Amino acid sequence: MEVSIKYYQVLEESLRKELVWLIDEFKILFKSKKEIEPKKDRKLANEILDYILENTLVYDNIILYNLFTETMENIEKMYPDLF
Repeated sequence: MEVSIKYYQVLEESLRKELVWLIDEFKILFKSKKEIEPKKDRKLANEILDYILENTLVYDNIILYNLFTETMENIEKMYPDLF
């Protein structure tokens, strides 16, 4: 069975959409807040990231892995009080 190159393109497009959603979700939940509630907001942020980590497949593709890692690092930089 031959794997089509389009398969990896579809995976990358899907991951990009998911990561845009993730960044938008963090903006909606935390950027507009004047003060972050340490316990509650940290718990929510970690639950969201745990869910994404458990349900995102990169299939040993280094490009997808790097894209995913870069997005996670950017979120941590944007919201250092949550991590």
